[in-house]
Amino acid sequence: MLGAAIVALCGGTAGALTPPPPCDGEENGMMTHDVEYLGDETSGHTIETYVNKTTADGIIAGAPGPIPQLDDFNGVRVTDCRSGHFVAIHGVGQREAYAALTATEFLRPRLKAGKAVKVQDVRRAADALYGGEHYVRVLTLRETEETCGCRALYPGLWQN
Repeated sequence: MLGAAIVALCGGTAGALTPPPPCDGEENGMMTHDVEYLGDETSGHTIETYVNKTTADGIIAGAPGPIPQLDDFNGVRVTDCRSGHFVAIHGVGQREAYAALTATEFLRPRLKAGKAVKVQDVRRAADALYGGEHYVRVLTLRETEETCGCRALYPGLWQN
């Protein structure tokens, strides 16, 4: 009876109170989640966790990637929603990468001014931050289809 009263007060079940993020799941052979704007809605870029699927025997991010460069990948992806180009950074978490990238001289001034960011600036920032680290990999690739994150945060911006 107490549970019914709580449900009545809250207006439904806990699942109804917190809708799932729109883009958590598999996309083009990789798993993505927690997509958000890089900076604000003027940057034209998204940042999200980007990992290989877990293998059948439970190795997290251990499955082969859709291309060899993404094998054993566990990191983040910053996507330019105008072009589909993205910078993938293996070996760092999304919160860490967001804070570090947006604080660099390559991105901070543009983001602060509310200007669009260029994928080359994201790559320069990633190389400056992580280029010398043995474990970290920085890749620049291109999606051929609109990503869920770009569709959700920047509808109509994608161009092919």
